Amino acid sequence: MMFFIFFLLLYFLLLMIFGWYAHKKTKKTPEDYFLASRSFGPFVLFFTLIATNFSAFTFLGFAGKAYKSGFGQYGIMSFGTAMMAIMFYVVGRKVWLLGKKRGYITPPELIGDRFQSVFLKWLFLAVMVIFTIPYLATQAIGAGYIIQSMVSDVSLEIGAVVTILIITVYVLLGGMRGSSWTDVLQGIIMIVALFLAVVFVAMGLGGFEYANHLAYNSNPSLFTRPGGENFFTPQIWFSFMMLWIFCDPMFPQIFSRFYTAENQRSLKYSMIFYPVVVSILFFFPVLIGVWANGAGIQIPSGSEDMVLPIMVEKFTPSWIFGFVMIGALAALMSTADSQLFSLSTMLSHDILPRRYKSEIIMGKIIIIALSAFAIIFVLFGYNPHEGIMGTLVKTTFSGLVVLAPTAIAALYWKRATKYGCIASVLIGEISIFILEMNIIPTFGFLSAITGLLISSIVLIVVSYLTPPQPKSFIDNYFNS
Repeated sequence: MMFFIFFLLLYFLLLMIFGWYAHKKTKKTPEDYFLASRSFGPFVLFFTLIATNFSAFTFLGFAGKAYKSGFGQYGIMSFGTAMMAIMFYVVGRKVWLLGKKRGYITPPELIGDRFQSVFLKWLFLAVMVIFTIPYLATQAIGAGYIIQSMVSDVSLEIGAVVTILIITVYVLLGGMRGSSWTDVLQGIIMIVALFLAVVFVAMGLGGFEYANHLAYNSNPSLFTRPGGENFFTPQIWFSFMMLWIFCDPMFPQIFSRFYTAENQRSLKYSMIFYPVVVSILFFFPVLIGVWANGAGIQIPSGSEDMVLPIMVEKFTPSWIFGFVMIGALAALMSTADSQLFSLSTMLSHDILPRRYKSEIIMGKIIIIALSAFAIIFVLFGYNPHEGIMGTLVKTTFSGLVVLAPTAIAALYWKRATKYGCIASVLIGEISIFILEMNIIPTFGFLSAITGLLISSIVLIVVSYLTPPQPKSFIDNYFNS
């Protein structure tokens, strides 16, 4: 516990220093405050994408799901997420080009301008905000789990709320530059922490081979498909692969970072190295989750997300345990600060009048308001029996993946119309709701994937049934 408190105080101090230094370097213009003047080179862009996408889901959700279902969790998380790097080119490069040429700052701004529709812009914005807040809140919930595991007198709710408040402070200070600079620090910490966790837990169990031997003898189904609880069916594998490819770029914190690249070289290096790092690091929490079965760890139903902290505490020295818990905090806080900042950017830039000073001030006010919404979700909206993974798949991921057809059509399909996109988003979200309520069958696929298919078909059909945009506008937009 003492090591954890020491590392925690040092970590928070470094975050505040980074945030304050970024504050001193930030100009009082929307482009600099919200996008760091589109200046991120390969190193900063790569780490901010990694840190932004690694979250409480990575440290806690992966291990918890692997504890119940086995090594199949690595396949659906690692390969699916690694393949998402394809979208750095398909979506990211085009977003960067259009942002550079036309001065876009937010995702809804690009969509609204492309289709000349204020309603579509606000609809796109509303979906991003509504379905990202639960993801933001789960980061704080993950922090609550971690802090509670280290300091038993602190409840999950108190730990979560305190984490949100700390994130709010340094995001207010540094803007996009501060958020991304702290991502570099947090990305390095989480990579080192995951490596130390798996090495020391393996040593505590008698080595990698013996740890796997114990787990296999305890539950052989964890080493085969469909795995524990018969979870990894072909439909589920396909669903998760498609979900990560099409959903992850629709996270506002990821989409917004495509604008920040200094040049295409920054995006290219991120696309190359992202899948390499992901395919290695995502294996570590899955290993620890599977190994817990052979280590005699008994996790109560609904508390599986705590398996990694429990394993690390039992099989590593106290200083390693403390550092790994800081690594878990770094993973979730780097995601939460990016989400908080990207949402405030959209709400202030896309809704308020374009007055530079007031736009930045209102962005900061909105950061505070969003933090309050996240706190409300933590206190009243989280179901521990769903776990972090279940909560996100049923809320954030399902809601955001419906935006992918509209975003891709905006970047590549000249015949797409605003009516097609509006119908695609609305009917797609309604279909997700109906599927989640089990009103119509999903045939074993995730509701999100069926919703993605429906929204894609609707966009194509309605676009062909409605008048196209003027050819002069389309030619000017794509050739400018």
